[in-house]
Amino acid sequence: MNAIGISKDSLESFLAIARAGSFTRAALQRGVTGSALSHAMTQLERKLDVRLFHRTTRQVRLTGAGEMLLAEIAPHFERIDASLAQLEAYRRLPSGRLRITTLRDAATLLLAPRLAAFMALYPAIELDIVVDDRVVDAVSEGFDAGIRYGGTVPEGMIARRLTDDLNWVVVGAPAYLDVMGRPRQPEDLMSHRCIRIRTGTGRLYSWELGRAERQCALDVPGQVILGDSELSLACACAGGGLFYCLEERARAALDCGALELVLPEWTSVGEGFHLYYPSRKHVPSALRAFTAYFSTRSA
Repeated sequence: MNAIGISKDSLESFLAIARAGSFTRAALQRGVTGSALSHAMTQLERKLDVRLFHRTTRQVRLTGAGEMLLAEIAPHFERIDASLAQLEAYRRLPSGRLRITTLRDAATLLLAPRLAAFMALYPAIELDIVVDDRVVDAVSEGFDAGIRYGGTVPEGMIARRLTDDLNWVVVGAPAYLDVMGRPRQPEDLMSHRCIRIRTGTGRLYSWELGRAERQCALDVPGQVILGDSELSLACACAGGGLFYCLEERARAALDCGALELVLPEWTSVGEGFHLYYPSRKHVPSALRAFTAYFSTRSA
């Protein structure tokens, strides 16, 4: 209601009549009787102290004052309608808070390149992402979902593959290899300095090489044990030893020549990243949107 007692409803009724050119058609659109609409316009004209319509038995047309009022208020109501339509679309977008635990490799390779675009596409989803390579009990620690390599997803969880299988390789700095020699067989690694890996379970990881019938696992020697891929890659680039990692994690260093592949014919293939979450009847819309968006298999 404004200063002279004009309601939004009466102005909307005025717009309906002006656009329909008929009290009867406007009444049907508004869901009221023609007499009720006519009475509302009489009241509006009385409050404004000006005639808005010329009424005859055959037609209804705007007066000069009515045309001026229509021109002034119609754009405002159109903007209101457009804003309400946007709010409706916003309401239907996936929304809610997602708390996700993820491996560092997945955070770097899968999430980081696409996270900003996801946020822009789904502004109603709030993400709380915790990067942690240890084995996390997602349920007891309050996570909605987690991201791990296939084959390491906890039992009792629903798993959704996000990526294709991943290549695991051995890399080393050219300067280190020039001095220490380039391994020709997996067994040659046993005489090299290797940057060892501590897994999320706390155990030291054996390097798995090859595939199918031609594969082996080596408990390689090493002076240093690291639990972070970024630190391990930096150490390898500086000549600290050989490192076993996802090929894509070392891609930038391989492309610029800071590292080179060692025993490329013994590249190992492991399961890709999977998203997992507790079994539930209704998966939240935010989690469905996250799963679909970050599945590189459907990108």
